[in-house]
Amino acid sequence: MDPEPNELKAGLPEPRVTRGMVATQFVLGLILQILLAVPFLRRTHGLERLRPQQRQLLVINHVSLLDTLLIATLCWRTRCYPILVLGDKNIWHASWVRRLLSRPTAFLLERGKLNPNRIRELEAFGRASNKFQLIVFPEGTRGDGVNVAPCQPGIYFIAQAARIPIVPIFIENMQLISTKTGRFHLFRGLRKVEVHIGEPIAPETYLAMPREEFLEFVRQSIVAARTTGRGVLKSNRIESCVNTKEPFSNPAKND
Repeated sequence: MDPEPNELKAGLPEPRVTRGMVATQFVLGLILQILLAVPFLRRTHGLERLRPQQRQLLVINHVSLLDTLLIATLCWRTRCYPILVLGDKNIWHASWVRRLLSRPTAFLLERGKLNPNRIRELEAFGRASNKFQLIVFPEGTRGDGVNVAPCQPGIYFIAQAARIPIVPIFIENMQLISTKTGRFHLFRGLRKVEVHIGEPIAPETYLAMPREEFLEFVRQSIVAARTTGRGVLKSNRIESCVNTKEPFSNPAKND
C-alpha cells in the first residue's frame, strides 16, 4: 500500500499539491458548510483577514476536533485552500471517519514519541507554506474553550521555517458542542459558535523574537483575537504586553 501523501515519514518528500487534493478539499468544504457551519456557526468576525492571494499561518485555540473542520470550512468559503493542518496521527487515525477526514488535509506526526527528527519535521511543515495555507493549534492539546494554554515549542520552529504572516484566531463557544472528554451536544450549541480572526502579524514582527517570548506572543495574540476580530484592539497592544511582562487579561475569562 502506498503511503499517504500528506503524512511525513523519514525519507519522504515534503507535501505537494495535487488536483485530486484540491478537488477533495473543495467538496469537503462544501459538505462541512452545510453540516457544520450552517447549524452551529453564528458569526465570523474579521473573515476578510483570510486572504487567498497570501499564504498565511493560522494559529488557533483548541477545544474540539471540530475546530479543524470549522476552520477548513472558513478557508473554503474564502477560497484559502489548499490547506495543510498539523495533527496528531494517533488522534486522527483512531477511527475510519477521522482517517477519511484527515487524509486530504492533514500533516500527521506521532506525538508523545521520542523522535530526533521532530524539529526537521516541523520545519518541513513550515516550508510547505509556499504551497499551502498552514493551520496549527499551538496549545498542543484541547482546552476548555475559555482560556488559552501556553503554546508548545513546535510553533516556533514552524514559524521560523514558514516566514509568512501569522493570523491568530479565537473560536468561541465550541465547548458547548464538543470537548476533549465530553460527548457531542447537538442542540446546546446550535448557532452559538463565533470565530474571531485577528489582524495578520507580519514576519518582521516576530522572526527576531527569542523562542520563549515568541510563544507567549502567539498565546496572547490568540487571546486578543477575540477583541481584534471586532476591530477594537491593535497589535501594538499585544507587543506592549509581551515586552513589559504586563498581565494580559483574557476577555473570554472576564465575560
